[in-house]
Amino acid sequence: MNKKYLTLSVIIILCSLVSKSQIKWCEVEKTSFSTKRYDEFSPVFYKEGLVFCSNRRISSLIDYSNDASQSQFNLYYVSKVQKEWKNIKLFSKQLTTRFNDGPASFNPKENKVYYSRNMLADANLKKIPYRINKLGIYSANLGNGKWGNISEFHYNNDWFNITTPCLSPDENRLYFSSDKPGGYGGADLYYCEWTNGYWSDPVNLGSQINTSGNESYPFVNQVGELFFSSDGHPGLGGKDIFVTKVDGDSWHDPVRLNAPVNSIHDDFGIVTDALMDSGYFSSNRDRTMDIYSFSTIKHHVWFAQPQKGNNYCINLGDEGSIVVDTLLLQYEWDFGNGVKQYGKQVRHCFSETGSFTVNVNIVDRRTKEMFFHKSTYQVEIMDFEQPFIRSDDYVMVGDTIHIDGSKTNYPNHDIIEFYWQLEDTAYITGREFTYQFKKEGENLIKLGVALKCKTTGEISKQSVTKNISVFSKESQRDKFLAERQSFANDDIVVAQANKFKKKRIYGAVVNEGKESVFRLQLLLSDKRVPLDSPVFNTVPSKYQIREYFNKQDSTFSYIVDEQRQLILVYPAYKALKESGFEGAKVTYNVLTEPAERELFRIVEKYGVQLNDLFNNRNILKTNGILMLNNVVGLLHKFPEIDLQIDVHTDNVASSVRNLYLSQSLAQKIADYLGSTGIKKGRLIPRGKGEEFPLRSNLLEEGRKINRRVEFKIIHQNDN
Repeated sequence: MNKKYLTLSVIIILCSLVSKSQIKWCEVEKTSFSTKRYDEFSPVFYKEGLVFCSNRRISSLIDYSNDASQSQFNLYYVSKVQKEWKNIKLFSKQLTTRFNDGPASFNPKENKVYYSRNMLADANLKKIPYRINKLGIYSANLGNGKWGNISEFHYNNDWFNITTPCLSPDENRLYFSSDKPGGYGGADLYYCEWTNGYWSDPVNLGSQINTSGNESYPFVNQVGELFFSSDGHPGLGGKDIFVTKVDGDSWHDPVRLNAPVNSIHDDFGIVTDALMDSGYFSSNRDRTMDIYSFSTIKHHVWFAQPQKGNNYCINLGDEGSIVVDTLLLQYEWDFGNGVKQYGKQVRHCFSETGSFTVNVNIVDRRTKEMFFHKSTYQVEIMDFEQPFIRSDDYVMVGDTIHIDGSKTNYPNHDIIEFYWQLEDTAYITGREFTYQFKKEGENLIKLGVALKCKTTGEISKQSVTKNISVFSKESQRDKFLAERQSFANDDIVVAQANKFKKKRIYGAVVNEGKESVFRLQLLLSDKRVPLDSPVFNTVPSKYQIREYFNKQDSTFSYIVDEQRQLILVYPAYKALKESGFEGAKVTYNVLTEPAERELFRIVEKYGVQLNDLFNNRNILKTNGILMLNNVVGLLHKFPEIDLQIDVHTDNVASSVRNLYLSQSLAQKIADYLGSTGIKKGRLIPRGKGEEFPLRSNLLEEGRKINRRVEFKIIHQNDN
């Protein structure tokens, strides 16, 4: 068969395949300024028109030609006035050279240009050794209406080409094509990043983008989609236009644009608006290279990821270092409406999105009665920020299914448009619609949304997919439902949890590190309550009730115990509960009185265990003397306070012996303080014996804690 007719047959077959397998997704038209005699290609947006490359004559008198008597390419500008192209002119005399200039790329302010040109701009090609005049990238700035300050790209090289630059919309990356050694084929795509005032070393886009063929003419639109031309990826013929997008540290597999943008000829040099509603590209489909416009009729949905199922089960943990004896106490998470869970960390499933108040309590492990309210959290559960396809998961062929995107969740964005793609033939816009699937099988619904940020106005696009099972027989559907129910009953790992925020709005350790104590509070009152009031009748007589006046809210609180550790309050709490007193409550208190804060620091430094203060002959040790000297300083500094000294023992000896020992040690402390000039009337020594243990006396560890001294500040006006 004649080779000419064979080629024609291949072209006819390709065109037939294109027309049968693809719907018409856009309208294409050659621009009116494109000529049959000259070439026009690589348009870029500039002001109210386009800057493009062309080999048309600069004027009737001046024409730079190469050794083949062909005109060189220069940059031209054409403006669009009321939908008509007018005023084609040389873009800039300052950027025009004897050889090839262009293509170009502008920054968003359009006052800086990156463009390609032959590196030896003013030389005579015949006099250049080996006639090598490679392409490089240059930049220029606009000032006073003229382009100047022309700078050469640092990576230009006499031995290979660097060309077709494209500056990303955020100006952080410069993409280009180069046939530099070390690539994957003829020409590869690279980028440099703007770092600390310089362009970084070139980075090859990798084998997902580059092939053994040639990749060039990169363009990045405002939503981050990278378009480029390639003759190495499978296409319709010649150069084809592809699109990809960053995917983490890599790239999505390139997608070839369908006809009529691509054809069996060379198609390249595309530019689009943010949402690809319209744009321009270059093609030699009409013998010369010309610029074509396109306007989108049906939007494709590219790079869609599987839709995430909203899962409102989250892990919660409480912060802080409060020690909890898990043999006696446990964490309780109160979610309201009677729902409670136990443990320092829990997993809770909320029924919906919203803001929820969660209280963390320390409760008695046996009775579940609240011992201490530790924290309150405000937990906000949010849907994933994603387009969301809401529909049935299955349908019968021919039945109507309702599909909508109303649960698409981007709270900081306005949704400009919804784009749907079904069965690779149906392209639909709008928030919701009904549809009838024509054939059985697994059908992938694609939803893309165009977004506009409410604060910055930035345009972006996001997309997801959802699978719909389509059945032609009821028996197939019933089998599908049975299998799905069986799968749902399996013990499987739950899906990724939704985004949530947890904010502590109250916490006993918010002021962790400051001077603070835990108090066993009997009562909080707006008015002073006599200590012999019937309200305290069930309080065991061995406990001394102390009154505190809270200056911040002018209330009176009545307490029977005060400890630096939460667990040490539990014995008194338990004793009150067993005596029938139900109103006891443990409170967390940051000390505000200067004297109390200073005493707290002294105790923290030297300790309160008798073993740390006295030797085995009950004589004050050096550590005890140093501590009491600090207490002396405290009493001199605050003459308006008195000091109660309570000494406690373990139960190793008889109760009588322990009471005598504690009274003796309390008096020794008072005597030492008095010997330094402190009036004895300001000191209240009391021996408590073994009556108030903080821990069990079965083990030495507990007995050591029980052998202690407690200092309590008494304000003189309270005596």
